Amino acid sequence: QSSRCEANDFYGVLQDLDHNLLFHLATGAECRIYDYGSRGTRWPGETEQKIPRAIWWGLVWVRYALEDVWKIPHDDTPTLRGYNVETLFREKLGRLPKPIYKKLKYYRKFSPAKVDLVGCYFVEGTVNDGRDDVYAEIVDEWLAGAPSASEALPPGFNMYRAADWA
Repeated sequence: QSSRCEANDFYGVLQDLDHNLLFHLATGAECRIYDYGSRGTRWPGETEQKIPRAIWWGLVWVRYALEDVWKIPHDDTPTLRGYNVETLFREKLGRLPKPIYKKLKYYRKFSPAKVDLVGCYFVEGTVNDGRDDVYAEIVDEWLAGAPSASEALPPGFNMYRAADWA
């Protein structure tokens, strides 16, 4: 998403939101977005910070847009690196393409109390841009400690696999 953010592609960021993410957010789940990559950004009153644009720009926009479409009161004024961007966000939402609006609005029926979208970033930034093998290894290690899919099912549920019925 950083590329979309760098291009100020407000609608592309929303269009690319995965339905699984939207469902989990709409049902009140905390959803964490992990990002290792950042080249560093100047922040007001600070030295260089390595917070990825997808976190400080993308998630603020997504949270604001979902709160608006889902009719959830905004707790805070949206800011990007300390600057109030509510007027900009309101303008962009006023021109939201209908297919994107309908996609997001579909999940409003679940009536979440808030959009619990959390950005997590690697403090030191990354030296592994383009090293898919490194990131695959990190995910494999994390998944090794995660519960199996069958263990994560709610009571009374089974997982369907077409191969089980062949």
